[in-house]
Amino acid sequence: MRRMIFEMETADPDDFMTLLWLADHPDVELLGVLVTPGSEDQCRLVRWGLDRCGRAEVPIGALHGPAWWATSEGKKARVSGFHQACYGPGILEHPAGEVAVGPALLAELLREPDATVLVGAAPKNIGKAFKDVPGLRLARWVQQGGFAGDNLVAEPLEKFRGRLTCPSFNPGGAPRETLALLASPQIGERRFVSKNVCHGVVYTEAMREALNRRVSGRSPRSGLTRMIEALDRYLADKGVGKAMHDLVAAACALDERVCDFVEVEIYREKGEWGARAMEGTNTRISVGFHEERFLDVLAR
Repeated sequence: MRRMIFEMETADPDDFMTLLWLADHPDVELLGVLVTPGSEDQCRLVRWGLDRCGRAEVPIGALHGPAWWATSEGKKARVSGFHQACYGPGILEHPAGEVAVGPALLAELLREPDATVLVGAAPKNIGKAFKDVPGLRLARWVQQGGFAGDNLVAEPLEKFRGRLTCPSFNPGGAPRETLALLASPQIGERRFVSKNVCHGVVYTEAMREALNRRVSGRSPRSGLTRMIEALDRYLADKGVGKAMHDLVAAACALDERVCDFVEVEIYREKGEWGARAMEGTNTRISVGFHEERFLDVLAR
């Protein structure tokens, strides 16, 4: 059983798909969900998903806390239109329930530090928690994002061929926090699931058939079923499959064999991210991907 905390956003639909998959996973003890930046509509969506998966007891934390909802920034809509099209307008009317200040909630949850914090967003909640709470410790941080270039990846994606550095949305949204967390001696292990790997994982008709074969005949769990329905809806609506960035990171958080990892130093240069091989950093980045193992983990 993996004790996990998930930090997420709601612009890209794969964060919420990942939450659904995690919420009632038999191998996951979901300790809490942190929302970046944590507007009311985001928290309503998250609570809707947790309730649908029978996880009403899981606490939610918003980066700035619910008092921020009354500000002009806090009132901005941050849930993508796909969520409403897929799940219905009721998701934005669902009661958010009690919402904590995210960094404070994380510090409370890490009183026992043997947990994994999985981040599918800019690492703002985790970054602020480690800044604000001296002595905070964490066993494992898994971050979607970062970049492994031609110096590390044997078979780079064509669009990244020849590059050593590249912008990366999630760490790029909180560069100071990311660099501070990379340097922290209070985090035991760091895993980055890089865009040169996960950008190549797309939900196609072939993957849909392979995943459905794996779950056929089983008693369906709500989270997995809703995740597959959302992936199917995206494929039907857009005519192209959804890139599965955060789902790959979540699968790696449960089973690192989904990707190949190498130990590196992660650095930032002129606004872009790169990685170079280095021992003793306790930081590893993905350089390869195994689809069959990913689908096996996804179908559990």
